[in-house]
Amino acid sequence: MAFAGANPWGRSLMRRFVLSLLMALLAVVPGHAQDMSGFSKAQRAEIIRFAANNSLFVLYHEMAHLLVDQLRLPVLGREEDAADNMATWTLLNKRTPEADKALADAAQGWVLTGVAYGSGKFEEDLAAAHSLDQQRAYQIVCLMVGSDESAFRPIANQYAIGRDRQDSCYWDYQLVDRSLRGVLEEHMGDGTKVSVTYHDAGGRLKFAADAFRSSGVFDEVAEDLRKSYNLRRAVKFNARRCGEANAYYDPDTIEIIFCYELMKDFMELYAAELPAPVEPAPRPSGAGKVKSGIQ
Repeated sequence: MAFAGANPWGRSLMRRFVLSLLMALLAVVPGHAQDMSGFSKAQRAEIIRFAANNSLFVLYHEMAHLLVDQLRLPVLGREEDAADNMATWTLLNKRTPEADKALADAAQGWVLTGVAYGSGKFEEDLAAAHSLDQQRAYQIVCLMVGSDESAFRPIANQYAIGRDRQDSCYWDYQLVDRSLRGVLEEHMGDGTKVSVTYHDAGGRLKFAADAFRSSGVFDEVAEDLRKSYNLRRAVKFNARRCGEANAYYDPDTIEIIFCYELMKDFMELYAAELPAPVEPAPRPSGAGKVKSGIQ
């Protein structure tokens, strides 16, 4: 996800047949994928919340790539894993119910994408820059329970993480926390210039684009960058149509790009987990009309 054109899910464009499962998934809501019509108001809110929270995690992941690049931070291991850890650490340190829910949604999101896109079923996945989708989910949960055992043991149990591993997650979190504080402390402060631009999107992307903008997550991450770090160069945040479900940091333009297709992808993946929208039964011919002389 660090460079322009990089695919955040590690999906090869050659994998046409992998998408067959996703298409079957989305077929549950074929007439409702664009605007979520047919779902209840509460379900639409749930779908948008899930998609926005997953987008929030992705944006903090991209912000991590930005910080690694602009601050020349040391990375021991894979940068993609480090970016996930930094995104998780950032949200955990907000210490709010909303941030905790965003992490829980992000973990579930990686599970859903892992199933939909067959993560781990292909040899190229094993050589990819990213960990397998399900591994990314479990790493988020591990850091959660490692940071606060009492608060997050229920979700660790839900993911069937054994008690011994839950206990050792404490040391995983301590290592991430110590490492990030050590390298970021001197760069923390208020001073980064960030511009945020939402480009127009119509047609099939309009509902997702509007939902993304209304969620406020793009502005939230941009403001966090402004207030938390002091970078010498200005940063651009651009939300736009890309032609693929993606988000990435471009080091050449110092720009974080979020593609509306990704918001749409998250919405459709979660919508497929909900009960299928109920269509009204067709009215019998002439129903609703009162015939003359008949009461």
